[in-house]
Amino acid sequence: MLSFRCDALLKCVAPDKRIVMNTINDLPDWRVTGVALWVTAVIFMIGAFAAAYFRRWLLPADPLDKLTLIANDREGWTAQAILFPVAYLGTAVTFTFIAARLTAPGPRGLAAAATFLFFVGLLCWLPISIDRLQLGANAAELIRTYDPAAPPPIMVNLGWFFWANTLCILAALALMGAALALAGVLPTGGWVVSGLAVVGVLLAAFVLHDWPPFMSYVILLLLAIGLIRTG
Repeated sequence: MLSFRCDALLKCVAPDKRIVMNTINDLPDWRVTGVALWVTAVIFMIGAFAAAYFRRWLLPADPLDKLTLIANDREGWTAQAILFPVAYLGTAVTFTFIAARLTAPGPRGLAAAATFLFFVGLLCWLPISIDRLQLGANAAELIRTYDPAAPPPIMVNLGWFFWANTLCILAALALMGAALALAGVLPTGGWVVSGLAVVGVLLAAFVLHDWPPFMSYVILLLLAIGLIRTG
């Protein structure tokens, strides 16, 4: 009788081991996912400031100024062209893990759509990175043969890819934020991320007619921080 009462008391005081283990296993997963997204956001930001060209405010408009900045900073220019696709791929893969971990059909569907859009955003950025690598390799020669009467087009012929990338990435962030909010992982932070991404689309399309990609990386960083702080 005493043994039975002791067992009953222990069950009341100590929860079922399976529940404890599930709780312990669930907690680090979202934090690890958050750290992974934080790393990709940091890579994005390093890429954004790696090249002297993008540290200028405002960005150069004259083709010869553009070429001079690129030619004089070959390492930084090459680094940003490589870092961006790496960060896009890392984020898309991390989104894949998030979508696989969500079990409810609604949130999982939104996360899957976000993952798809991020992969599309990566594909849209690849031509930009390839063009930038080629431009870095040819900048010195283009300066040597520069004709002020017929300046070469510098970073002005891939606007469609830039806009497709921008809209895909912002839409992916909006969907992922909503997915995590509906799943209860980030009940408030998810909606904040989603709302900021939607505002970004509206600002880019109707107000700025442009979009600083750095702002997308800031939104991604907020999502990462929210996941790191779960639990």
